[in-house]
Amino acid sequence: MIEWALRGARLLQFASTLVLFGSALFLLYGYRSGAPAAAPPPEREPSWIQALLLWTSLVGVASAIAWLLSESMLLTDTWTSWRDVLIGTQLGMVLALRAGLLALAALVCVGSRLRSRLSRGLSMGSSLASRPARSLYAPVSILGGLSVASFAWSGHGSIGSGSGSQVHLAADVLHLLTAGTWIGALLPMSVLSVQALRSRSPTEAADVARGLARFSFFGAAVVLILILSGLVNSGFLIGAGRWRALFATGYGIALLVKVALFGLMLILASRHRYRTTPALQRVLAERSDGAAILRQLRATIIAETVLAFLVLADVAVLGTLEPPAAS
Repeated sequence: MIEWALRGARLLQFASTLVLFGSALFLLYGYRSGAPAAAPPPEREPSWIQALLLWTSLVGVASAIAWLLSESMLLTDTWTSWRDVLIGTQLGMVLALRAGLLALAALVCVGSRLRSRLSRGLSMGSSLASRPARSLYAPVSILGGLSVASFAWSGHGSIGSGSGSQVHLAADVLHLLTAGTWIGALLPMSVLSVQALRSRSPTEAADVARGLARFSFFGAAVVLILILSGLVNSGFLIGAGRWRALFATGYGIALLVKVALFGLMLILASRHRYRTTPALQRVLAERSDGAAILRQLRATIIAETVLAFLVLADVAVLGTLEPPAAS
């Protein structure tokens, strides 16, 4: 029972932290709230953006605490030993660091929300009112990125010693950050596509097309890094000459499930890049009704988001299994 509680805490920690990082990063490079390309960014971020970043950071803090308590229970049969785990283990220190980074991100979000409310009562000439909304996205993406990278020191990538372990650690960090870049962008794109379909606004449809185009610009690099870093990680964790363990161990089977889910996500992402995005851009250029394309886009992005959640659930289980190379 406690193992499943640990896996649940790990899942929430992975999901909230990767979404926080990837969403803030996407909003930084791929979102401009209905403005033309040459226009300045919006003065205030929409409320759903503030809520998304704030709640993911808060869930991240809560799940870090739940992870610590579950790990304490698993190691000592009592959650009251959490102080010993926190101070006396690398995992405890990494969880404390990650919780601190996520709490700081939450404070940045709260500060942005308070600033937005205050600016409504000020003139547009005020320096406070004229601060761009993107002043929120940059610090949150940095704090989220550091939080995501810290997973490399609380998982299998931190095991081992020597020069090979440093290569494994670096590959793990790259894998995590690129995964966050992809997975975290899905939720804001889902919201934008749903809003555009409900409003039938060409401006909001243009937001979706712009976001997809900018994400697709990085898409090939993201996929390539994910594949190469995943192969490096698998090489260290499966072990040379032990690839049959992929089909004979719980870890190997869970890894194959992850690869299969990733393949399905890649198929949907390819459809977005080579079919849906060009079609939506063409419809917008012709000033035609893009409702049908937006409906397809909404369905595929939501499906991709569900697959991403299943990948994270699989990763949460993988982290609690012994890799073949360790046996």
